[in-house]
Amino acid sequence: MQFADENRPTTRLVRRAGLLTSAALFALALPATAEAVEESEAERAVKVLDTVTVIGNIEDPQSTYGSAYTLTERELEKFESSNINSVLRAVPGVYVRDEDGLGAFPRIGIRASSSGRSDRILVLEDGVPAAMAPYANTSAYFFPNISRMRSVEVLKGPETLLYGPQTVTGVVNLLATAIPEERAGFVRAEFGENNTGRVHAWYGDQVGQVGFLVETFQSTTDGFQKIDRSARSAGNEIEEYILRLQWEGTRQRLEFKGQYNDETHDVSYLGLTDADFKANPDRRYGLSELEQMNRGRTGFSLHHEFDLTDAWALKSTAYWTDTERHYRRLNQINGVNIGSVADTINTGGTNAALLQGILDGTANTTHPNGVRYGNNFQEFTSQGIQTQLEGEFQTGALSHNLTFGVRRHEDETRNVASANNEFYQQVNGALVFQGLGTPNINKGEAEAWSVWLGDRISYGNWSFLPVIRYEDIKTVGNVLNPAPRNSLTNTSVGLGVNYAVNANWTLLAGAYEGFAPPGSSAAEGTKGEESVNYEAGVRYRNGTVGVDAIAFLSDYDNALRLCLVANPCPGGIVDGSTLQSGAKEVYGLELGAFATLFQNESFSIPARLSYTYTDGEYTRAADTAGGVLAGDTLDYTPPHTGVLQVGIEHQGGWDVYAALNYTDETCTTTTCDRIGIDDTYLRTESLLTVDLSASYDISDVVEVYTKVDNVFDERAIMHRGADGARGNPGRYVGVGIRLNF
Repeated sequence: MQFADENRPTTRLVRRAGLLTSAALFALALPATAEAVEESEAERAVKVLDTVTVIGNIEDPQSTYGSAYTLTERELEKFESSNINSVLRAVPGVYVRDEDGLGAFPRIGIRASSSGRSDRILVLEDGVPAAMAPYANTSAYFFPNISRMRSVEVLKGPETLLYGPQTVTGVVNLLATAIPEERAGFVRAEFGENNTGRVHAWYGDQVGQVGFLVETFQSTTDGFQKIDRSARSAGNEIEEYILRLQWEGTRQRLEFKGQYNDETHDVSYLGLTDADFKANPDRRYGLSELEQMNRGRTGFSLHHEFDLTDAWALKSTAYWTDTERHYRRLNQINGVNIGSVADTINTGGTNAALLQGILDGTANTTHPNGVRYGNNFQEFTSQGIQTQLEGEFQTGALSHNLTFGVRRHEDETRNVASANNEFYQQVNGALVFQGLGTPNINKGEAEAWSVWLGDRISYGNWSFLPVIRYEDIKTVGNVLNPAPRNSLTNTSVGLGVNYAVNANWTLLAGAYEGFAPPGSSAAEGTKGEESVNYEAGVRYRNGTVGVDAIAFLSDYDNALRLCLVANPCPGGIVDGSTLQSGAKEVYGLELGAFATLFQNESFSIPARLSYTYTDGEYTRAADTAGGVLAGDTLDYTPPHTGVLQVGIEHQGGWDVYAALNYTDETCTTTTCDRIGIDDTYLRTESLLTVDLSASYDISDVVEVYTKVDNVFDERAIMHRGADGARGNPGRYVGVGIRLNF
């Protein structure tokens, strides 16, 4: 994968022409398609074949143990968000941070897990680990595109032990487009501000015992930021292709999935000083214009199901992915690491005026290193095979639903950079190339065996889930040189309990031991992150009304922090090592509710509410000097978050929805509440935004929609990291069309 041309006018023109052509071709085909369709919309709804889920029947309050939420295809369509942060914000117990503002590099936490790049949650696509290297490097520098997903599941509680390896907090399972049971196709095309264009299209059929699906997702945008003294965009280009093939016999089913993804992101780690953010939150400093990430993935999976009897089935999946992450990034300005530049200027430190002038392009660099770019050219391979036996049986008055699984997994990280650093001098506001640094090549490995066993036991109104998981992990930091080597085992147990008060009310409780591997950079003897998690609550379902209220407590015995440029450890450590950062307790309340507030023959008013309250602190100091202290606050854990969605759904074919999104301010470091600490630049800001969307069914085939994200253009500092203030995107207006045929 190569870096794209810096301005890329031809590439963008061709891509936009392709998007427009795709939309136009399907639009021209509409009259013939519409005439051919005589079914009602309800009759025309596409049935899909089964895929791997982590949540049982979402309508049955007894089917899951603990906190479980599903965002259906209908829910995702309401606001047509292309940003995973916006989607997951509507799930109780989930915290998201806008860093690039486009959701390309999500920072997702569940119940106050790590503030890193989604490295303490388990991300699955169709039940298969989606991380670049789930054991060696779990940071989400690659994340499946939400725009091609048909559903999202978020699972917390004891059932997470049936998945893994990250079980300290929860699971996010993204369900991709499935093979339809009969011939069907779909196209969605959207165009909006910032030269944004997106097309998602698929076509599939089932002929006899064989089914297939071909799918593509294409996207381009200039982004919302403007780079000083540059014509280059701050957006991205994405293209993705998926092929699914399936054979289904009387007792067996075999499905192949192939995927190719190629993306270019003109993103920067460099944020803004607080003064510059307040003056223009869309600004990006000119010396960051060469920053660019090219990433992509090629992957295959083969899933087999065999019904041994009417009650027992064996389900197996083999998977392989190769992910590239080639990032040219700014890491030093005039001899100062970018993690200190904004702080130096904000606080009036040494050479603050000179650094501000360099950022503005009015001053030349004076240090021999000038402006230093690092080349982080990495490749990741993740492969494994897992098999799971599922069966139902009876022992006296007890009904059992047993799950027993085994997985063998290997992953690998490779740094293939031909040059570690590039050096420039800024002269009269322009970057002048000086030379290259030395190569930095390494290779990390991890291999693991996992075994899990769970039994869903029902007895009268009671149901229980005892569950156990075992992990045996070996890692090497760099097989090319003497490097950290680590081996560890972990056994985690859990128990979930449900009591059905009646057909509508369910009481639930659970406790389990969570675990997350430390990564291949961990030194010998480093334990994984460990936690003991408790939850208790109530679940109510009655037709169009549902409520989940769940209190939780997580006791982390061995919190870990991965030291990266994007997530520096105390003292500014960014060498990729893993540090043990003490113990912490987290507690809170999750509230999720949905209801139809009003309904008659003409229209209905549905509503959904998501609210999370969180508090806690570190209870034991870190092992390393300069780390957390007992009593320190939780970083990047807002006390209050919430989303309220209300809509009008009319029988005439038009729908209107509004969403109110709130995120409280929070500390960006664990030290910000210490006595004597000036926290002026150690906090984010609270943010309240409103989103609107509307759609209209022209026919059974054609639906048009429009959306306005952040209607009132509210802006706030949502992320500081190591590199300055970063904010949420401003107002975005888009229009689109959906075709189902």
